[in-house]
Amino acid sequence: MNCNIKRTLLVCSAVAATATLVGCATYYKPFGVAGGYKDRQIDDQTLHVEFSGNGYTSRDTVHKYFMYRCAELTQQHGFKYFMVIPPALSGAISPTSNLVGSKGFDRKLMQKVHAVPIIIYSGGGSGVRYFSDSADIRMFNDDAVMTAKVAGWDAAEVVEQLGPFAQSNSKTPAELPKAWLFEPGHPKVRAEDLLPSAPKKSTVSGI
Repeated sequence: MNCNIKRTLLVCSAVAATATLVGCATYYKPFGVAGGYKDRQIDDQTLHVEFSGNGYTSRDTVHKYFMYRCAELTQQHGFKYFMVIPPALSGAISPTSNLVGSKGFDRKLMQKVHAVPIIIYSGGGSGVRYFSDSADIRMFNDDAVMTAKVAGWDAAEVVEQLGPFAQSNSKTPAELPKAWLFEPGHPKVRAEDLLPSAPKKSTVSGI
């Protein structure tokens, strides 16, 4: 076969493979070219967890994968619950992980989303957005010593509800379970049950 033809076929194959890789949303897997999860242990109860998606992965999908990974790791380390540590408590500052400096990400365009601990990366001039969820988590059990109210998740609940979503590469719909509120000397309650509600309307006419 002519060398030029061979070279052309190789180039076409490479382009096709790349298109296949980047044309699909990131699925639940260890970190690689198209994103994924990675984590490191800080101490016996604390981990740093990250999940990064490519330009085809939605913010919601990235967050669910991140939470699923947190729950999965919590169970693997022998704990029942986990909480996402607020940056003010962990001493964390603006994200400086190597995800920011990797190809396809522009450090200058990085911005923090306030509602959830998701970071948005805008790829160099392409207008494509890459979502990455990154935080420290603290794992604990029912015998944990509590000195203040904390909100956290039951790892078993998260694994049960998000498992089908993660294992089907986001094809099976699933919702993240509600957080629990843990308070010294009290049984845990759903955090949403303590949120203020609108005043009840009177059933008496004219009031």
